[in-house]
Amino acid sequence: MSQPISLTALEELIASGSLKFTPELQRAFDDDRKSFLAQAASGIILRSLITYNLFLVLDVVLLPKTWIIATALHLLVVTPYFIFVGLMLRREPGMLVRDGMASLFSVLVILQVMIIYRLNTGLAAWQYQYFAVMVIVYTNINQMLDMRFALLATGLNSLIYLTAILTSACPAPVKICACGMIFAASLLSLEAKIRLENGHKAQFLRRLRDRLQRHEAENAASRDALTGLSNRRHFDERTTVIWLAARAPAMPVSIIMLDIDHFKLFNDHYGHPAGDHCIKRVAAAISSVPRGQADLAVRFGGEEFLLLLPGVPLQIALQTAERVRRAVELMAIPHEPSPTSHVVTISLGVATGDTTQPAAAILATADAALYHAKRAGRNQVHPPFISIEKSPPKPRRAAV
Repeated sequence: MSQPISLTALEELIASGSLKFTPELQRAFDDDRKSFLAQAASGIILRSLITYNLFLVLDVVLLPKTWIIATALHLLVVTPYFIFVGLMLRREPGMLVRDGMASLFSVLVILQVMIIYRLNTGLAAWQYQYFAVMVIVYTNINQMLDMRFALLATGLNSLIYLTAILTSACPAPVKICACGMIFAASLLSLEAKIRLENGHKAQFLRRLRDRLQRHEAENAASRDALTGLSNRRHFDERTTVIWLAARAPAMPVSIIMLDIDHFKLFNDHYGHPAGDHCIKRVAAAISSVPRGQADLAVRFGGEEFLLLLPGVPLQIALQTAERVRRAVELMAIPHEPSPTSHVVTISLGVATGDTTQPAAAILATADAALYHAKRAGRNQVHPPFISIEKSPPKPRRAAV
């Protein structure tokens, strides 16, 4: 997956202290949050369920007349729904679905508390209804809802709570205290949620910066600074991985070695800056030829390049080499001192083996083929590529 932000832009964002995310960065943050919640789901669900159902003791102590109803609401309505939410979290649903389910859980708990409250009267009931305030605090601080859902859940829960309180027969001082408590709990818990979310975003940015820095360091270690192609070290690492991963039957592997014809004459005539520019353009031509995702383009050293083609037979490798040769020639980079052509050209050697042979042996064969192409006059592929159009008729179509 592509990175949501460059390292430079990320450093600037962190330095500015701004936590205003672009849509792409917000999606990356949501994915990170979703993954964390999926991993932590079991622990969160277990702790929350134990804490929530322990409040049944208070139902029995404070409001014994309705403890059976309270138990039924706890165990038959809210608990099964919370377990369902936990199972869904493990599947990493979209954040809208996840936040919607979590918000509904808080609404169910508020409804349960207020139903039991309205079924009772007296001092114990007036004390019992304050449990709803804890639900709002828990929802905003512990559930890591998106701010939009936090505001929606807080507003809906407060509405349910105040409707049940203000339409009940409790004394006016209780109603006034309830309004103050719910307002303070909503405001303070939302402020705490904002601070917590900003902290989570700041941690996410630091983790993302560390990941991008590691990626850049690894990329720098495996890439040629001038051309952006892989370097010799990356080639050695890739061949090791391919050979270790190989299974029977042996997989074919082709290597194309190539270098720029008469590059020293080019450098002497046009100068080293022009030589570097020439190398970059040849590298771009190599990269422009479509190949498989497993293939690797390498700057092997100086004006020498290499293509590693896992799973590619000789005829396809020869075809690829010829396409690269043509791509460089068609760029028409002037090369006046060249005895081969008035434009920059390349010579290519191709070898195919399989994973039962050492990679070094295939590389040596490709290198020998490259020198054969040079001795034969340069600006060519060795062994020669013969297109289907120039091939003699055959009983069946040849693979290309």
